[in-house]
Formats: sequence, C-alpha cells, structure tokens
Amino acid sequence: MLGGYDSVKGFAVIATDGSVGHVSWGSYAPGESYLVITEGLLRRKHRVLPAAAVTSVSDGKVYVELSRSQLRELPVLTHPEAEVSDKTHEQTMNAVARAYAEASLPR
Repeated sequence: MLGGYDSVKGFAVIATDGSVGHVSWGSYAPGESYLVITEGLLRRKHRVLPAAAVTSVSDGKVYVELSRSQLRELPVLTHPEAEVSDKTHEQTMNAVARAYAEASLPR
C-alpha cells in the first residue's frame, strides 16, 4: 500500500474533496496499520486514520477515500506519536464505517 516507500511521514494527505493536512506518524504493523494525520497550522489536530482508507500513494501524496469532513470525524490524539488505545482504535473504525455507510446511501 505504501507504493514502494518505506514511510509516508511528511506526505500530504488528499481527501476526495481536497488537501487536508500531512502524515505526521504511522504504524505499519500488519493487521493494525494506521496513519496520524496532522491538520491546521496554529491549532493542530492529530487524527488517527486506518491504513485501509488509503487508496494510493504517489509523488509525496497519500490519497484517501474519505472527504475532509469525514476525516474530521476521526478521533483526535494529543500528540502524533501518542499511543492509540483500544478505545481510540474502536472510535476510528466506527467513524470510518459511518463514512462508508453514508457514501453508499442513495442521494
């Protein structure tokens, strides 16, 4: 999924409707991979994104299948390298499941 890169730290994050921030941390453990996205300049927020939401990686950019508003529903960490608790992991998976469910609703 990393497109041949060892790490995507520092890569721009591109949602379905535009840029949302950059990757500030990542865990690449099989079965529990996630990225921490940092958004904002003055009021930085660090959000946990499961790696399964990544659609592609190229040219210093990580493309995800969620919109910017859906990404803002992901849990916030106090620091990009903070430990992701089981509760945070569960909240992350629930937020992504809601986003996928909304996307499949007829409009």
